Amino acid sequence: MPTTASSLFDPGALTIVVSGTVLACAARCGWRDFGAALREAGGLLKPAFDEEANRKALAQAITAIRRDGSHRANPPLPPDRALGLMLETYLRHGSLEAVDRTRRAERALDEARRVSAAQVFVWAGELAPVFGLIGTLYGFTQLAPVSGAGAVAATMAAIATAVLSTLYGALLAHLLCHPLAGAIERRGLAREQSREALADWFAEQIAAPVPTLPLPLRDGRAHLRGVA
Repeated sequence: MPTTASSLFDPGALTIVVSGTVLACAARCGWRDFGAALREAGGLLKPAFDEEANRKALAQAITAIRRDGSHRANPPLPPDRALGLMLETYLRHGSLEAVDRTRRAERALDEARRVSAAQVFVWAGELAPVFGLIGTLYGFTQLAPVSGAGAVAATMAAIATAVLSTLYGALLAHLLCHPLAGAIERRGLAREQSREALADWFAEQIAAPVPTLPLPLRDGRAHLRGVA
């Protein structure tokens, strides 16, 4: 088994496929979008959207707004950037219309970032098999006639490079690039749904009338004041 596993590793073929895919993908989408896609992929290793922490922060903000008013309240912002910006907008303007504009703008930006990052890995998945083929052609160029004791070894190494380059291209595309594109899309959609649900809840709570004292209790207090 160790011999078989080691025979499947060819540094030259792997370098051709990986470096070629990275350079070609960055040339197609630009280094800025390529770096943003890598950061988005790295975010998959971090915890998902913390709905409980964001809901707690919004609940505290609602309490502070009802107590002090939108312009005087100074509650802590939710951990999510978009929800924090939404809350800041309401505290600054005191208007749900301004909040709606901010939500639409942030939703469009988040969707653009998600689609762009996923598209980068889709392109990488398309390019990886191409550079697998390029590695195969490179391996065939090493089959030039040679003489001497190392002829057989050189020929076998060239054939191995040709075959493994194609294998590396297929594996890179279908086990890394395309799965990452799908994971980024799914995680982004789930985050957007959770965020929108909390934003709708916040708007409903803000728009709801402030609870007042029950009438019997209010009448009782008035009667006591009259007696006094």
